[in-house]
Amino acid sequence: MRRVTEVVRRLPFTTAVVVVMLVVGVATGALWSAAADRPWYPEVAFGVPSLAEGRWWTPVTGSFLAVVPAAYVPMAGTFALFVGAAEWVRGTRYAAVVAVAGQLGAVLLSAALLAVLRWTGWDWAERTAGTLDVGFSAGSLWVAALLSASAPPPWRSRVRLGLALYVVGSFAFVGTLSDWEHLVAGVAGLVVARSPRDRVPRREAVPVAVAVPVLVVAVGVGLSVFLPSAGPLGDTSRPATLAIAIPLVLLAAPLLAFAGRRPVS
Repeated sequence: MRRVTEVVRRLPFTTAVVVVMLVVGVATGALWSAAADRPWYPEVAFGVPSLAEGRWWTPVTGSFLAVVPAAYVPMAGTFALFVGAAEWVRGTRYAAVVAVAGQLGAVLLSAALLAVLRWTGWDWAERTAGTLDVGFSAGSLWVAALLSASAPPPWRSRVRLGLALYVVGSFAFVGTLSDWEHLVAGVAGLVVARSPRDRVPRREAVPVAVAVPVLVVAVGVGLSVFLPSAGPLGDTSRPATLAIAIPLVLLAAPLLAFAGRRPVS
């Protein structure tokens, strides 16, 4: 009990936000039934439609909800892990400012980009610009990306590559509005937190070069079989789409994670 009290004392912002997420989930019933099915969902969820219709409060209200009950686990869990780590290491003020700014920035920038892209004739952008989302996951990923710069080696390169693979892979293979927001937050965070002085140990680079292609191919094929979707690159159940998506992830993710770095012995 003393240890729990100490954690809460050192992580007041993280604790407060997670508690608010759960309280809002109970108060609205979203903790046991899908928020997206509720009549009030468009009034609190964020996205291009909400902002276009003047619901400027939705980036705030939507941040404390999850689309479905099962999503509360990863949403609250990643917030507690990433933002909690930032608060523990950098302090409450840093964690609060960075998390809130990252969440609002990712939501607004994602919507702004979609509002432009939907006029290009890109089917995915047109469809996605008409959808809504909730959750604090973009802000959590932004914090994680920034925090990766201060992680000790070899964890720095591992965390950066893991984040890059996740945001690029989920966008290429799934491509929902939340995946788009994650991509925007992840790319921005990894670019801002990049340090050209860092070098990737060769003993780390060689196993990664072998394992990552196997992992990406397995995930891509698995998602195309069990969770096919009309993603940004097309129907993921089609081999032609995978033939584009897999090389894209294999090229873009390591470039995003390690651009400006080179292996050293």
